[in-house]
Amino acid sequence: MRSGRRGLIAGRVLASFLGLAVVATTGFVWFENKQFTDGVRTSDSISQVKKGDDGYVAPHLGNDVNLLLIGLDSRKDMDGNDLPTQFVEEELHAGSSSIGWYNTNVLILLHIPANGGRVTGYSIPRDDYVERPGGAADVPGLGTVQVPDMGVGKIKEAYGDAKTFAEKKLVAAGQKDKAKIEAESREVGREATLRAVQKLTGVHVDHLAEVNLVGFYDVVKAIGTIQVCLKAPADDPIEDDAGTGLKLPAGISTIDAATALQFVRQRFHLVNGDLDRTHRQQAFLSSVTHTLRQKGVLGDLGAMQSLFGVVKKDIVIDNGWSVLDFAQQASNLTGGNATFYTLPIKGTSDVPNGAGGKTSVNLVDPELIRKTVTDAFSNDAAVAPPPTAASSSAPGTPGTPGNPSTPNPSPSTATPAPKATITVNNGTKTPGLAAKASGVLLDDGIAVTKTGNGGNNVARTTIRYGAGSADLAKKIQSILGTKTAPVIDKTLASDGIVVTLGYDYKLPPDKPASASASSSASSNTSSGSLDSGGALDMSSQDGIPCVY
Repeated sequence: MRSGRRGLIAGRVLASFLGLAVVATTGFVWFENKQFTDGVRTSDSISQVKKGDDGYVAPHLGNDVNLLLIGLDSRKDMDGNDLPTQFVEEELHAGSSSIGWYNTNVLILLHIPANGGRVTGYSIPRDDYVERPGGAADVPGLGTVQVPDMGVGKIKEAYGDAKTFAEKKLVAAGQKDKAKIEAESREVGREATLRAVQKLTGVHVDHLAEVNLVGFYDVVKAIGTIQVCLKAPADDPIEDDAGTGLKLPAGISTIDAATALQFVRQRFHLVNGDLDRTHRQQAFLSSVTHTLRQKGVLGDLGAMQSLFGVVKKDIVIDNGWSVLDFAQQASNLTGGNATFYTLPIKGTSDVPNGAGGKTSVNLVDPELIRKTVTDAFSNDAAVAPPPTAASSSAPGTPGTPGNPSTPNPSPSTATPAPKATITVNNGTKTPGLAAKASGVLLDDGIAVTKTGNGGNNVARTTIRYGAGSADLAKKIQSILGTKTAPVIDKTLASDGIVVTLGYDYKLPPDKPASASASSSASSNTSSGSLDSGGALDMSSQDGIPCVY
């Protein structure tokens, strides 16, 4: 594989890589460059996107760094071998070893100012329907290969489509070494991804880091456990080869590596599907950073060296990084001084998938995206916006079955949640209303136990409570702002409360009941602006921001 000996390690997640960016950006200033890169695969794909290529953006002036984090949803190792089925299905809970292909299910573009200002990150939704330009790729044994323009398609598929093209060329040329075919065709995939990202955002990528499923798992397993916070309970059963099996309560949970992978991979049973998943990925990066700081890993030379030894076999970084330069610049990221956003979409549409069927894509406005990203990245002194629905502080819940060590957040930022079994049902056709209402309650210290379906024709919201929960029921009514007073229900347990939302219920202005990210079955195109979520501030909730 084309490689260089200089570089620094960073990481990113798959749904899968984010822990690495943290590891990469911490205190490696203590090591020599060679110690970093021994055993690390490197890429020269950035230098392969040359002037004149579609998707080329000239390097910017100054010492700011634009870092692209790539997470592959691949069940293969670095040499192209399938990961063991038992490991993928039973430990990772990631479905069959045959799925995933080379989709880039995580694409996060980070801007790290040279002057120590706030780090800004943009997640690129994987189903964004964008131009995927081709270009010339230098492949050992083949020389310069002209990768054709791949047309408009999902940005996540640029990597795999270009890799497949290069792989066929290598095989046709007589290359039989599987590892070499894998390495060189993946390089072409990275180049195609870089072109697509640069063309979409209008900014030059200075460095990249890539990790797949097993790399993410190894990072979190080495750390031990992390904490995540949910605004509503998560229940994502595995059905018909879909779903992750994730089941977590609202509030803060302490989770292991396998559960963390479920947390960042879930996209079904979420209000905004993949858009909510990008917020999960951002929150995960923040939580890993928080954990490393909390455990003292960032200041412990031995612990950092041990962690690096575990992860370096699972990643690919570009060959142009300098440890000494980058470690100092990235200190704000590891210090929590970072804000993440998700690129906006205009709506969704069903388009032909090339196999006689159709697939749902995100429609985007490239001109708006380029202006948004270039403006943000040129403002090094940007101040974090006020907390929003994606970043506001929220309380945790006491330990729950399966999470015995789950702590509450700091008393200074949360009110302990009353002990009760609270169910919020959606009695309307508004997607995700119960989950959003749960978030409203969590912001005031009340964690919902379960959300469900209460039918689709409930006119007036009701709140029923057991004999011992009158005060809490009244508090819930006050927080939600419902007009109908709570009523006692002797069929409920003493600590039971059931809220059924009707068409009279309106979410507070800062908690919009945004449309689902998926097109409705009856409409081929969903137009208008879909909510991609607010800013996620890594310093919020002591580094553990709450998301859906």
